[in-house]
This record gives sequence, C-alpha cells and structure tokens, in this order.
Amino acid sequence: MRANTIGLIAGTVAVAASANAGLEIGDVLSLSRNSLNGRLVTINYDSNRSSSAGGVTGGNLAMSGFLDFNLISVNGTAAGGGLLSTFCIEISESFPDDPISYTLVDPTQVPEETPPGNMSANRSQMMQDLYSRYYADISVSNDDSSFGNYIDESAAFQLVIWEISHENFSTESDKSTMQAEMSITMGAMAATDYFSSDVLTAANAMIAALGSGGVWNNYTGLLGATNSTNQDLLIVVPTPAIAGLAGLGLVGMRRRRR
Repeated sequence: MRANTIGLIAGTVAVAASANAGLEIGDVLSLSRNSLNGRLVTINYDSNRSSSAGGVTGGNLAMSGFLDFNLISVNGTAAGGGLLSTFCIEISESFPDDPISYTLVDPTQVPEETPPGNMSANRSQMMQDLYSRYYADISVSNDDSSFGNYIDESAAFQLVIWEISHENFSTESDKSTMQAEMSITMGAMAATDYFSSDVLTAANAMIAALGSGGVWNNYTGLLGATNSTNQDLLIVVPTPAIAGLAGLGLVGMRRRRR
C-alpha cells in the first residue's frame, strides 16, 4: 500500500478486542488491513537537519489519516472482527504483510526504526498530551462539520504524531522547549505538501495547545504496537464499553458528518 516510493500510512489504533479482552503490554494482536481515509501529503525527513531548518522542498508521498484494520485475534484467540481505526508512528516503513502480528509495548518502545529510534519519556509525555486533548474529538465523526473537515483534522493529527516522534529537537530534557521547536513545515520532519491550508491550520492549533497552562496531561490508555518489518502503531486501549462493541463487530465505526 505504498504511495510512490515510500508507503506512509497514517496511524494510532483505536483498538478494542473481544468483549472479554483487557489489552495490556505483551499482548499479541493479529490485524488485517481494511481501508484508508486521509489526505495525500508529501513528507521530507532527514534526521541530520536541525528543528529550525527551513526551505525544505520535495520528499515522498504519504497518506495521512485513519487506516482501518480488522481485528482477527488477540493472543491467538479469535476476536469479533471489529473495524479498528489506526494511526502510525513511523515514516519510512510500510505494510508488506497481511495479516500482521503486532505486540503491544510501552509507547517509549516505538518507533523501532532508527532513526529516529524509540521515543524518550518526554516525547511520550507530549504524545499523551496530544491524545488527551484531541483524540476523543477526531476518533468520532460528529455532525457539526463536513466529512472533509473531519479528514483534514485526522490528517493534521497524524502530522503532529510524526512531528513529535521524528523532530530533531535541540534538547529532550524540557518539553516546553521541545514544543517551541515544533513546526509541520520546518525541521527534520517537514511536510512540503499537506493538501490544503486547513490541514496546516489544524496541525498548528494542535501544536500550540500542547502543555497549555503548563500542564502536560497523561493518557494512560496509550500503548505502542510493534512489528519488526511493518509500520509501528500507537494503540488506545479500549474502555469496557468499547470492548463490548468489539464483540458485536462494531468497533471503530465512525459516522460521517452530514
């Protein structure tokens, strides 16, 4: 499922297993690719560039948005086949396999590709803050806007995930300094074509909101999902209510905005 030379498919898994499953670190999920709703963007990543580097041009085409998987099994036990809406955390790795076996890990153990390597504790905290502020909104398509705007927001969310996980920060000891160095269009991870100004506007708003009021929120349901030869993911561990939906095969289904 590559776009041009590099298959960048967006992803965090809004995961829910069977009705009885309690997902945790060490669990193994078998996932089969389903569909993708997103925007075509161009990403230029160079780990040697500083976070302030400008004038970046060109790059590789990527789809930024929700990638849906069917959940086949958890720890070898057949699941309800629910639809799981996902985002990815790597840039250069694609999905050569189908189905794919993923192991759940702490967020600090993804991405496994080097560069950039595993997230530091502060990158993980910034990712949790992003999820706490925006994931609930973008994971469900409400009726207050067009479906196109909804996809723009999910594309923006994916770009911020890549920025947090891949930017070449001058320090990783201070989250506020790291946030100040974030830019979707500059630095080691730069989007040189992001479909529309709406995507960039939404991404900039998400970056600006990180750590608002000096508070960096935790998001304890966030886990990584890793596979050595396929794109790594971030997983949102399901609440009991979501897990119940999985038994009915309804997980991850989103209503299109009217």
